[in-house]
Amino acid sequence: MTQTPASVEHHRRACDALERSTPLLVEAMRGAPGQVRPRGMRWTNGDIAAHMYVSVTEADKAVRGEPSLFDGVELSAELDEQMIGQTPERSVTVLADLVAEGTASFVAAVRAHDGSDAIRLPRATVSTIVGLFALDHHLHGGQFSETSGSRWHGRVADMHSPLRAVLPYAFDPTAARDFRGSFSLRVRGVEPLTCSVADGRLELDSDGRADCTMTADPQTFLLVGIGVVSQVRAAMTGKLRAGGRKPWLALAFPRLFPPVPHGGVLR
Repeated sequence: MTQTPASVEHHRRACDALERSTPLLVEAMRGAPGQVRPRGMRWTNGDIAAHMYVSVTEADKAVRGEPSLFDGVELSAELDEQMIGQTPERSVTVLADLVAEGTASFVAAVRAHDGSDAIRLPRATVSTIVGLFALDHHLHGGQFSETSGSRWHGRVADMHSPLRAVLPYAFDPTAARDFRGSFSLRVRGVEPLTCSVADGRLELDSDGRADCTMTADPQTFLLVGIGVVSQVRAAMTGKLRAGGRKPWLALAFPRLFPPVPHGGVLR
């Protein structure tokens, strides 16, 4: 995707978001019961904490141009399983400190880029991986908080720029080959994000009235995004709603933007 001044600004904002959410994630991780499994997950909180630590460590290497587990492979549940196998540590308290240290190093590395630089993760840029980690903080921070009976204190508005960075990565141009339509994504508390799809091409920040408006609860939207919750189930519980002049286009969204593969999801 062509790098524009807007893209550069969104990269900076995503880095800021990641920096702001880190201490909140660490706090939520420390308070989470390590052996408990969040809803829809095979992994325990300890497994998720290990996943976050190894992932950010490998991403830091990838951004710095060092060999990493992301080199030349697509994201997959199998890769995630391989990564958590890299460390036997499952103490959420110990891992919280490691995640704080690893994320600080990662943020320092990504701030040295404008976001458009490619990394060895196929189809991804530095901005992509920043966006993925920023959204992971909200996703897993919400899971840690739920299992401890507390509330996730992450700034939901910070999800806008990370979502904008991840949408092109999640987009499937083959599935969109014969599709035409536009969407306004309205995740509660987040500035709306608009995009249009035309014959396999994705355009962000598209002008004009969107054909389909999708309104979602933030945590539910993230759970749909990794396949923990189906879009149908989210709609049935009222946590994802479609509107606009062509609300039926929402049915195509999971095909155009399939869930990003993630380890530990209960099948």
